[in-house]
Amino acid sequence: MKEHYTGHRKRLKDRFAKEPESLYDYEIVELLLGYVIRGRDVKPQAKALIEKAGGISGVAGYGMADVEGLGEEAKLFFSVLKELYARIGYEDIEQEAITIDKPEKAASFLRFRIGYEQKEQFFALFMDVNKKLLGYKNFFKGTIDRLSVYPREIAEEALKKKASFVVVAHNHPSGNLNPSEDDIILTDKLIKALGALDIVMADHIIVSRTGFFSFKKEHVI
Repeated sequence: MKEHYTGHRKRLKDRFAKEPESLYDYEIVELLLGYVIRGRDVKPQAKALIEKAGGISGVAGYGMADVEGLGEEAKLFFSVLKELYARIGYEDIEQEAITIDKPEKAASFLRFRIGYEQKEQFFALFMDVNKKLLGYKNFFKGTIDRLSVYPREIAEEALKKKASFVVVAHNHPSGNLNPSEDDIILTDKLIKALGALDIVMADHIIVSRTGFFSFKKEHVI
């Protein structure tokens, strides 16, 4: 005898094939979970995941451990999806080596890389004299103590990559894009440390899953 969810899953797939926009957010997540967890109903997990992640936009960066019935496979699956979207976001940057000369380009690169993370991360992008991307590095992950962000480490990496410009960025998991006083103090320290090496601090960008704040664009620096 077929379980009830077998027919339900097929109906979901049929609805998606005809009118994908007709599905609720949890039904989209339910469909995705169905490719990872087979042989049982995953609607409860889909609904719980949406609720705990604060909406569908937070699902990809959400840890699965506190959602009963989800484990490492589901976590890996959504991590792969997040990585896919991250690479789509900066595909033209890496393959065509276009310049990162606007905050929007840096934010596009960073959004899926750190914007959906639940813990703070501190990134730096390194560009050459023409603002072509040379590389990037994640310096910190977790609750960031601004005093623990050493400008020297970023400066050393910039010298190693022979960078002329640096864009630093971190995410605000809360979604609040306003810079804190510590953010501003750290930015000033980085400008001075890099400037002493004739390296330009081009911008400091705060990223969330819904948008970004550019220190340069907002005339904070």
